[in-house]
This record gives sequence, C-alpha cells and structure tokens, in this order.
Amino acid sequence: MEALWRSERVPGDVGISINRAGDGPDPVVCLHGITAQHRAFTPAARHAGPARGLVGVDLRGRGDSDKPDSGYGLEAHAGDAIRVLDHLGLDDAVLVGHSMGAFVALKAALIYPHRVRALVLLDGGWPRVEVPPQEEMTEEQRREAEAIREGLARAFSRLEMVFETPDDYLGFWFPDGNLTMADLPPDLADYYRYDLQPVEGGHNPKCSTAAAKEDSPAVTRTSPTAEEMRAVGCPVALVRASEGFFPGSRPLIPDATRDVMAEALDLRSEMVLPGANHYTMLWTPYTRQWADLLLSDGWYRQGRTPEVRGPG
Repeated sequence: MEALWRSERVPGDVGISINRAGDGPDPVVCLHGITAQHRAFTPAARHAGPARGLVGVDLRGRGDSDKPDSGYGLEAHAGDAIRVLDHLGLDDAVLVGHSMGAFVALKAALIYPHRVRALVLLDGGWPRVEVPPQEEMTEEQRREAEAIREGLARAFSRLEMVFETPDDYLGFWFPDGNLTMADLPPDLADYYRYDLQPVEGGHNPKCSTAAAKEDSPAVTRTSPTAEEMRAVGCPVALVRASEGFFPGSRPLIPDATRDVMAEALDLRSEMVLPGANHYTMLWTPYTRQWADLLLSDGWYRQGRTPEVRGPG
C-alpha cells in the first residue's frame, strides 16, 4: 500500500504525535474519538490530502502520543490542538472532529477563537444538558443515555485486553466474521494494526485506559451547553450518521438535538448519511459524501445552505 502518512512529533511536557498527508500550506487538522487515533481519517486524507493537506492528531493518551497518568479533559486536548497549529506555523485552521474530537474542536473554538477558522463536526459536539435524576428523565432521554453508555462500554472493554495476534483483535470488532487482516480493505486493516502495540503475550490497544476513563466524564461535565455554544464565533458544518454506535440503533444526534445546535451555532453546511453509523461514516463509501468539506473553504464563505441527505 502506498505510504500516505508522514509522522512528526510536537514537543512539550506531553509529546503529541501528528501525521501529515499532503504538503499543502493550509491543512485541515483532524481530531479523533475517545479511544481511536489518527488513522480514523485515512479515507479523508486520501481524498483531501493531495489537494489541500490534512493533519491527523493522536490525542494525548492515544496512538503514539505520550500517555500521562492524568491531565486529560477537553481543555487539555484543546490546548494540544493549538500546540499543533503552533508547530505547523498556522495562525488559524479548520478543525475537523469526530465524536469526542468534535467536543475538543468546539472547546478550542471557545477558548482560542482567533485560532479556529471553521469547524467540521462529525457526529459529535451536541450540547450538554443538565441530566435530571433517572426517575425524572423522559423516555427519549433514557434511551439516548443508555445508547451512549452501551457504545462507550463496548469500546472501553477492549482497552485492557491482550490479543494474541492482530487477527484475534478483529474477532472483538467482528465477532461473527472470522476475518483476518487480509480480508479487509488495506486502509481499514492499517487502522486496526496501528491501533495495537506489542505487549507480553500479544497485542494491546494503544489507547490509555486512564485517558478514556478521565475523558468520558469530562466530556459530560465540561462540554458546552447550547447557551455557551452561542459564543462560538466561527462557521460550522455538521455531518450526522443516521444510526448510532451499532447498526439499526438510534442516532447520537437526533433531529431535536440538531435543531438546538442549529439555533446556537452558525451552521453553514449540514448533511445526514443514511445507512452510516457512528463508526462507518468515516469509511468508504460514506467519506466521499462529506470529504469535499475539507477540500476548500467555499462551504462557509457563502450563505447558510439547507441540510443535505445523502443517498439512502
């Protein structure tokens, strides 16, 4: 497979690993989800990297970045994103965030407004609400909360597992598939290989358990409310999967939540991806439907556009 990524190190008390695709002087900077790493953006990098340039960040505690015992949370990750811009010599940039990365991007836009030119939120960044006691929650709120808990619990459960071979790791993700790395598209196989590190007895996911466990409640407690979102001064694109963590599950950003975001943010572009879930939206064929947002800044230099629903 042709080499796509070039690795660099952002120095500091917590070293951050970044990977560059393309040589453009104004790359988009991509921030991944809570237990993922930059290879989640490989399909996007193949689309946008050659023309514009794309930088994938391994957030602290993930990938090849340093993994301190503590010191996580949205503000720390937002500060790291700005350190990446400094390292690249960028006055400002378009930040692209998937899942937790969308919350990090929003936090960066609020704390460092002059450094964030625009935001592309991929199935993340919904407003924080004060969660009522369980007995006071509506049925919809209970279903949404349970879906998020279930999805995160499954993702977190693998972090302390040891897999004898990389192929055994696929058994976690595709329990009924009996797959090997050779059965997967090369970019997807590369994602799973990069996700692992050698340990005694086999391979273990690179994501720090301490990082994930500190970040999860931090997102719940410190992500912006709808009222706080009104202070985001840059244009925003919102891309939603039609399904949640699992095929057939409820979307993480239902229409009612989207309406709240649209009222609070300067949404210039919107898209729903029918048939995609929270994970598959980053991969072919769904990437092609939203990756043009990364190629140029034209989507936010014009007026607000209506929501687009891809082919279902």
